[in-house]
Order: sequence, then structure tokens, then C-alpha cells
Amino acid sequence: MRSTGRQLRCAPLPPITISVRPHVSAMELTGFDRNCIALVDDAPNQRSRHCFRSALKHLELAEALVAVDPAMAIFRGITAEEEAASGLMFCLQELGYQNSEKLNPRNHVHKSAMIPFFRVLGSFFEETIGANGLKPALHIKIDNGMRRLTVAIPMQVNGSAINAYPIPPLNFSVKSEGRSPSYRRQIERHAQSEGFTNMTSYVKREANLRNELLYASPAGYPTVNEVKPKFLAIKQSHVLALMRAYLFVFPYPDHQPFVQDALDAFLVMLGRLDDHNLHAEV
Repeated sequence: MRSTGRQLRCAPLPPITISVRPHVSAMELTGFDRNCIALVDDAPNQRSRHCFRSALKHLELAEALVAVDPAMAIFRGITAEEEAASGLMFCLQELGYQNSEKLNPRNHVHKSAMIPFFRVLGSFFEETIGANGLKPALHIKIDNGMRRLTVAIPMQVNGSAINAYPIPPLNFSVKSEGRSPSYRRQIERHAQSEGFTNMTSYVKREANLRNELLYASPAGYPTVNEVKPKFLAIKQSHVLALMRAYLFVFPYPDHQPFVQDALDAFLVMLGRLDDHNLHAEV
């Protein structure tokens, strides 16, 4: 192609000022966090594993964008959490858990609902076993020659304090009157604490936040000047929580009862599972 020798001239752009508050680094990891990430690196070469590695990459890129493009830093942080949620959904599908086909790893509402549901489970256990003084901890131990994430349950045996390690870690079930919990009370309480009458409305609102960063509305186009303090650190904590759930599940081809029950309750919460036998009041 022949050059004409002409040069393009562009009008200078107006100066842009971006105000960024100090924030907590998204990638300040503990030794335990790094060990969990190493376990993910050693996981089978499947889509679920790739999602978690992608989530970590999004966090790194979000950190790099904070000072130059706050909106995209926030978008990357949201995407990191969504990738991790997708990874857990793909894991359940790869292992063939019943009803896992009803999960949609591409649906922003399904992905946005994962962390709220984890909070629901946390509230339930705080109100039950936590109220009785039982405080399980997470440890990484060798099982059949493999390093795995485990749950340490403190016990007293002959006057000595020891830890019991159930293998698989979620190989238990919670029942009331012969039925698994629906977590209805915890779900309703969590939605109300966020100012919504039900969890579905809340997670739909959360899922739409990413769109508000990108697209114009009748009121105008979005402008983001800063990343809120600790925003990326919070997103990192969500990714790590989903990663730990993945580490509890993927090594075990046999379906763990608590995982199945939690999956069913999650789907009922989203209105994706009608035929169920969950306890309506627990």
C-alpha cells in the first residue's frame, strides 16, 4: 500500500483527573491462602479449575487497573467472583451431582447468589453448632498421599484435646424431622438485612451492578472516579471462600450428602427446583 505522505491530526483530549482512595491490596495472601491456591493448581485439568485460575488473574488485573481505570478495576473484581462461582458450579456438574444441570454458570443471577447463600449457611451453623461452642477449623493434611483441604473438629478424648478429620470433609447430613433444611429463616433474614423482601430480588440487583458500570441509562452514562476502600479485598475473600468449597468437593467422586442437600436448597432459593422435600421451617 502506497503512502500519501499525509499525516492525521487529532484535537487534544481534555485532561482527565481520577481520584483514587487508598485501598487494601487485593492480593495480600496468607500462607494458608497460597497453599489453597497451590491445591487448585494441582487439581484436574478441567473447566472448573480453569475458572478459579481465571478468577485469580482477574483480581491481579483489577489491582493493576485501580489507578488508571477504576470502573474496569471494579468490573474485573466482580468478574473474579463470578468466575469462581462458575468454577464451583462446573465442578458439581463434572461430578454429576443430582440437579446440578439446573445450575447455569453463565447466568449472572446464579453466580451472584453463591456468596449470599454461603452467608446463609454460615448463619445456620453459627446458630446451631456454634451456639454449642463447637468451632471447626480448616487444615491442609495428607490423605492417601495427597494434600487436601480438611475440616478439623475439636474433641476431648480421655481428657486430651484432639482434632477429628472427617474424610470426605462434607460427608454428613443435617436433618430435621427426616428432611434437610431449606434455610428459609436465614434466607429471609439475609434478604431483609439488605433491604429486600426476598433473596431473588436481592441477587438480581447484585447481578445488575456490572451492567451499571458499562452501559448508559436514561439518566446518562456511568462515570466511576474511584474504587471504594477494601472493595477488591472483599472480592478476593469471596473468591477464596468459593475456592475452599471447590477444594472440599472436587477430590471426591462419591457424592457428599451435605453438598447435595446444599445444592438443592440453593436451587430452591433461586426457584429452579420445585420438586423437593426440604423442611419448610428449618
